[in-house]
Amino acid sequence: MCLAVCSVLILRMYFLSIKSNVYFEKIAQRNTEKTEILSPSRGQILDRNGEILATNELGFSIALNPLLRTQKTLYKELEFLRIYFPQIPLEDLEKEYRTQYSPYNHDPIVVIPFIQYDEMQKIYAHLIQNPNITIQPNTRRRYPYASLASHIIGYAGSANARDIQRNIVSKYTKIVGKLGLEREYNDFLQGELGSKTTKVNALNKEVDFITETPLKNGGDLQISLDLRMQEILDEEFKGRNGSVVVMDVSNGEILAAGSYPEYDLNDFVGGISYQKWNNLLENPYKPLVNKFSTGTYPPGSVIKMGIALSFLEHAGIDEKTLIDTPAYVELGGRKFRDWKIGGHGKSDMIKAIKESVDVYFYILSQKVGVENIAQTLKSMGFGEKSGIDLPGESRGIMPTPEWKMRQYGQQWFVGDTINISIGQGAFLTTPIQIARYTALLASGMLPTPHFVMQKDGEEIEYERQNVLTPVQKSKLPAIALGMYQVCNSPNGTAYRHTKDSKVKLACKTGTAQVVGIPQEIKKRIKEEDMAYFHRSHGWITAFVPYKNPKYAITILVEHGGGSSAASPILVKIVNRMFDMGYFKENK
Repeated sequence: MCLAVCSVLILRMYFLSIKSNVYFEKIAQRNTEKTEILSPSRGQILDRNGEILATNELGFSIALNPLLRTQKTLYKELEFLRIYFPQIPLEDLEKEYRTQYSPYNHDPIVVIPFIQYDEMQKIYAHLIQNPNITIQPNTRRRYPYASLASHIIGYAGSANARDIQRNIVSKYTKIVGKLGLEREYNDFLQGELGSKTTKVNALNKEVDFITETPLKNGGDLQISLDLRMQEILDEEFKGRNGSVVVMDVSNGEILAAGSYPEYDLNDFVGGISYQKWNNLLENPYKPLVNKFSTGTYPPGSVIKMGIALSFLEHAGIDEKTLIDTPAYVELGGRKFRDWKIGGHGKSDMIKAIKESVDVYFYILSQKVGVENIAQTLKSMGFGEKSGIDLPGESRGIMPTPEWKMRQYGQQWFVGDTINISIGQGAFLTTPIQIARYTALLASGMLPTPHFVMQKDGEEIEYERQNVLTPVQKSKLPAIALGMYQVCNSPNGTAYRHTKDSKVKLACKTGTAQVVGIPQEIKKRIKEEDMAYFHRSHGWITAFVPYKNPKYAITILVEHGGGSSAASPILVKIVNRMFDMGYFKENK
């Protein structure tokens, strides 16, 4: 028993004399050493010509002493700030202070996160005389062109608790990429934290430097957008809703792209007001949706070139094989009508593309079958993400019998195959998928669409896939000829609008219905007489120039009443590109 008591006493003496000494040394060290975290500056986003699309505005933040414990002292300082910032409610200033206050916090508490440089110049001399106020340099994200390319650039907004938990840098920078490129490349743009450790006295004054870890400022992104082209898209889409993509067919660089309507990115800097946010959410035209990569739509007839390549491989025909294409085909008591009353007589593949002969596709799709059609279209990127460097991309839907059974528990019918053959039914695509597929038809290779060209001056390489079979590749000239005639033959579905193009086009129009037509209705109501949200979407996709393709251009006008809404926009864009020197030869 005596031995046990002695052992306990010896252990206690060891703890008090040695272990506790180490413990209190560590506490003393914390009291005399101060580590300051250094926040990096966020990188800029530049267009292909070096024009700034996202940058940082220099200014200041205002912070208060973290040890203003009494209500009276705190209110005194808040009322002092209100002399110079009467527009900020007192309760907002107090809320900022209370949110960050802690007895263990010895860092100044920021109550006004950003004051512009010019504004601070006028009042700096007054504020600096108050010992409880700290003025610190600060930056705020700024988007010089407001809504231009808003769905591409995205925005960096105030970091919330969840952001900070996932990304420690945002705890100190106070912002994080929320949408678009700002989010996709956030880690690169935000940089890396640094730190500085110094010795301080009892009054928290620095007395000696110990060590420093340099911060790494965020890198700059140079993207493929041409600001001039982007402004042209905005002009041509004024008053319309939808999407447009202009893509380099050789490498997938996106020269310009738009989703309409757009929204002002600067509204989100520092937090958007409830009223503005509510207006965006309730807008029936969905300005917050990135329609070219997350919006999904029936492709309509712009898919017919891909379907035709499946026919040429699996139907035992070539591009010159003529078949009867009457006004409709009947199946199971239902009439699948052509868009042209009376039909098109006899048609080969080139005519079927030029005049968008629906019945040609109805007939041959039954012969080829949905499995072959789906396999061909999947290889072209439908039903799959394109790999575009933006968050939230949609896959779309490439319907198959397996998909329908899994989704609805229903079997596949031949009528489903017929609907797919003209880009209707459950078939859904994104405009970026259509642009990518158009680049494939032009170049024979499937590119990865992208915006970022360089990260801190270093070129980025993107994959191009050889997805076509030898038969399909050999038939691309015939497909191109059909598309050429769409725009340049008097019987072509786009000729009326595209004949004045300054550069020879190869294109395909599409009308994607959003409401079904009952069988008993033989003559459809005019689109302009329909309610807006019942009107068909209007598509056109093209590559240009016809003989030496450089760019794919895809346009979707939501509820535009058909392709006639999209075709004139295509010509205006191409003619402006010609005037800007994007094409060397006229016609």
